[in-house]
Amino acid sequence: MKRFLISKKIPLLLLTLSLSYLSSSVIAQEIVENTPWGKENFTYPVIGKKEFIITSFGAESKKGVNNQAAIQKTIDKCHSDGGGIVVIPEGEWETSYLTLKSNVNLHLKKGAVLSFLDDIELYKKPTFTRWEGIECLNYHPLIYAKDEHDVAITGEGKIVGNGRNWWKFKRTQIKTLEKLYAQVLDNVPPEQRNCFSYGTDSYLRPSLIQFLNSKNVWVEGIEIGSGPMWTVHLVYCENVIAQNLKVITQGVNNDGIIPDASKKVLIDNCFFSTGDDCIVIKSGLNEDGWRVGKPSERIVIKNCNTDKGHGGVVIGSEMSGGVENIYAYDCNFSNTQRGLRIKSMKGRGGYVKNLWMENIKMDNMQNEGIKINMKYGSSSIMPRGDETPIFSNFNFKDITSSNSRTCINIIGLDNQRIEGMSFKNIKMHAGTGINISNATNCKFDNIEIEVENSEPLILSNCEKMDFDTIKLKSESVTMVRLSGNNSDIVIKNSDKEDYQVPVSEEKPSNIQIK
Repeated sequence: MKRFLISKKIPLLLLTLSLSYLSSSVIAQEIVENTPWGKENFTYPVIGKKEFIITSFGAESKKGVNNQAAIQKTIDKCHSDGGGIVVIPEGEWETSYLTLKSNVNLHLKKGAVLSFLDDIELYKKPTFTRWEGIECLNYHPLIYAKDEHDVAITGEGKIVGNGRNWWKFKRTQIKTLEKLYAQVLDNVPPEQRNCFSYGTDSYLRPSLIQFLNSKNVWVEGIEIGSGPMWTVHLVYCENVIAQNLKVITQGVNNDGIIPDASKKVLIDNCFFSTGDDCIVIKSGLNEDGWRVGKPSERIVIKNCNTDKGHGGVVIGSEMSGGVENIYAYDCNFSNTQRGLRIKSMKGRGGYVKNLWMENIKMDNMQNEGIKINMKYGSSSIMPRGDETPIFSNFNFKDITSSNSRTCINIIGLDNQRIEGMSFKNIKMHAGTGINISNATNCKFDNIEIEVENSEPLILSNCEKMDFDTIKLKSESVTMVRLSGNNSDIVIKNSDKEDYQVPVSEEKPSNIQIK
């Protein structure tokens, strides 16, 4: 096989030859990424080259024709014959839910539109899923694969979710979720948590595409439009490659790509304009997240661009199973509410650690360029306990942001400080600057913050904060403001005349300006 070795530091391809065959002798490829925790090998699925065209199984490109039976028959035949490519030809093909199988590539030709019917009753098949971090039986996702391997969706066509008919249940779904969460607290097994048993108003909207407990997943090239809820949802998956996608959504909770308790995920060269977060990493909600105990880990995000969304790369707030070893680089996030965001709250438990965000450009953030928040206040269902999350070892390097409301906002808990953050080569312009509360053991190196008419740096209840070569620009008289109880604050290699630091008489702060 041809093996492609691609790394950030080695732009040329290193080619080696060997042989790998399955079914009709497909060529396998490999991408190797150099990450801060070591090399990660992402392998494309092994899928046969034999083609199975849906028109050969009765599919018709006609308005009002539900092609589910014909397309599913094509998928099943392809799988039973050892695998291959299920071809969606040019034209618009209406269908209801589809179930993918191992060794099958659902391939949309240029000009092909796979359009999902918006009749909610067509999807009312109790299907094992994870809904906002809780396992249950719910509506069948529009495209679904469970316990499969070597599976793909590729091509140059479009998938249209037609989700608008589902969005009106955003408010009423809370009743269903409260009943579901009560079963979690009562230790009801997941397979007995059937959302359809809660009443006729049970509407937990399904994901558009969901791969669950599957290995060697590849999604490439297609354009994906608004579905009922989350767009590409990766649950308990391993070795995923998402490349060259265009995700354009408008609906409520129409997040783009969602790795959920998955590992070894590569998201490369994708464009997002979404009704919620563009890329968001999750790992389970509260007690059910702890029970499952699967973190999201070893995720690489690169060369991605945005034009609209709530956040460029987001972690949480459902992160109770843990999140670690995340590397995002060479991305351009514009016109989103926030660029980089990590969010959780008391009661979530779990941890987020070992993050590296490098060479990120941000422009026109409606709110913060970077926000790290352990007091996130929005959740479909609020936690019942007091378990605190742990945030540690966050690394931000070579990041620029312009024309935003706020540069950086960091909020820890009173009894659980955020620990071990590093910011290096940061240049930001915004209405307000850096605001940090409840953090410890953090380093800021080569920082330039320009704000309009407020203090560029505000610290509250922080300790062991080291600022080296920091430039603060503002019309404000005061450059640094302290509140609460701060200690071991060091600002060095900066112009002392720019710093006027008020110190509370009740709680004097230990600050050095060198």
